[in-house]
Amino acid sequence: MKFRFSISRRITLGFGLFILVVAILFLITTSTLRQSRAINERINQNFVPSLYALQELDNRLMRSQDLGRQWAFVQRLEDDQERLEMTMLCEKIIPAQLFKLNECSVGWNQQDRKLHEQLVHNVRQLLAHYSSIQKLLPSFDSYSDPLATMDAESYFLEGGQIPQTYANIRSTIDQLIQHQQQYMDSDIALMNNSFDQLKMLLINISISVIVAGIFIAFFTSRSIVKPINSLRRKLSNLSLGIYSLHPTKAGNDEIGDMAVAVNKLITNFEKTKEFSINVGAGNFDVQFEPLSDHDEMGKSLLRMRDDLLSYRSEMEQKVQQQTQEIRKQKEEVEAQTEKITALYIDLQSSIDYAQRLQETILPNDATIKRMFPDSFVFFRPKATVSGDFYWFKELGGKKVFAAADCTGHGVPGAFMSLVGHNVLNTVTKVFTKPSQILNNANRLAVDVLRSNDGTTYMRDGMDIALCTIDFKTMTLEYSGAHNPAYIIRNGEMITIDSDPFSIGSYVNNEREFTNHVFNLQKDDCLYVFSDGYVDQFGGPKGKKFMRKQFRQLLIEIAHLPMPEQKWRLMDTLDRWQGQQEQVDDILVLGIRI
Repeated sequence: MKFRFSISRRITLGFGLFILVVAILFLITTSTLRQSRAINERINQNFVPSLYALQELDNRLMRSQDLGRQWAFVQRLEDDQERLEMTMLCEKIIPAQLFKLNECSVGWNQQDRKLHEQLVHNVRQLLAHYSSIQKLLPSFDSYSDPLATMDAESYFLEGGQIPQTYANIRSTIDQLIQHQQQYMDSDIALMNNSFDQLKMLLINISISVIVAGIFIAFFTSRSIVKPINSLRRKLSNLSLGIYSLHPTKAGNDEIGDMAVAVNKLITNFEKTKEFSINVGAGNFDVQFEPLSDHDEMGKSLLRMRDDLLSYRSEMEQKVQQQTQEIRKQKEEVEAQTEKITALYIDLQSSIDYAQRLQETILPNDATIKRMFPDSFVFFRPKATVSGDFYWFKELGGKKVFAAADCTGHGVPGAFMSLVGHNVLNTVTKVFTKPSQILNNANRLAVDVLRSNDGTTYMRDGMDIALCTIDFKTMTLEYSGAHNPAYIIRNGEMITIDSDPFSIGSYVNNEREFTNHVFNLQKDDCLYVFSDGYVDQFGGPKGKKFMRKQFRQLLIEIAHLPMPEQKWRLMDTLDRWQGQQEQVDDILVLGIRI
């Protein structure tokens, strides 16, 4: 039997070699890391603590030298801080350091342990000298004894006991530190050498793996990848309906089996294509045989040929019927479009006429300037017509004006504004006091909105701020429904509150509007408005402008000329609103006294 070097055998061989290399690397790396871990533990548990303990003992002994010299030469009280520190060093700290160093010396060699014994002996001898000095000079008064003082100072004379003992201690400590540092440097060098050897080994093995990988990749590309790519292209083209009759070559493996199957499939597709072309051209007599009893596509093509022949006449009839229906629907849509266009033109004409009608009831700029030369009106309807309106009138030497907000906006609001305007004109023929005007306006509005049988009435109403100014007495009378009035004097705002109910919201004498009287001064700025400005959404978070921000804006612009105040109100609103839709009609009146 001929040996077959199949794909699975090739993959097994490649992965086997790779796993073998990885295992060798793992064993070598593990051994190196184990050795390095042992060295690192020896450094951290022996050398480093030993060096630290020796250095710490050296520092404490150096400090004891300074404190002992001060004890011998400087007269101090018994509770002096440096005397107490010297006592603590001799009795506790230095003995504790010797004990700690003794624990570290367990891992030292014989030579270093001898040095350690010598060091301990010298340190104890030094502590004995310090103790002698402390006994000679135990108190402040003991310094008056010249013999005791001379004996204590003699310990520190050149060539004396303490300098000689301390020199021996420093020499021993330096030797121990040098030995421990050498041992640690030797271990670090050993560990670095192990890592360098591991690094070189890794580099050599990596180069070998790369070379072997290139060889395996080349071999795989030649024997596996290249024929697979050829088959992939053919299958990809087949998914798009494209195929070539050029056969794919392959060896004695699974890819070769796939190539034979694909070549056979392409040949069969060619036969199927020729049959499909003939059927598509209307040649229903063409002969075609399925590839086998299991060739479902071939059988489907034969059924398709028979079905197309029988359905052709039926489909032609359906196309004719659908064409007639589409033509009829098109004619109906065109007729409906013409009707909608005519209705829209009529509706727009009506709205335009309503706008002209509403404009006739609003006072013109000349009338307003004649009554209040230094004033402005900021009026911006939401739609073509508005539910907000402003009203100016002179009554018996007094000047009356109002800012009104009727229910709704657009056409419904416009109708309500006409009702409100006519009600104000009717009432002011008799009354001039603001509260009386609003009370009687409410009565007339209820009568207008009441149903024919008198039992029900519409719950539509009007919010209003109504002011009467007598320039002879500099007196302002104000009455309001929901909308307050603001007066700014010398940079401060004065609020005249309104009543919390609307015109048309109650019947009979259930409620009465309040009449406010206020003494005006020259250069006072008076503002009345609807709620459209403060209710406008916008800003970075899409929230309402709110009355607090509106009041602050009025205070900031009150010192400006009235035309510039109007521009500032418009500019601030535009920047606040941004791309947001206007939510209501907007009206702001400003008058400088």
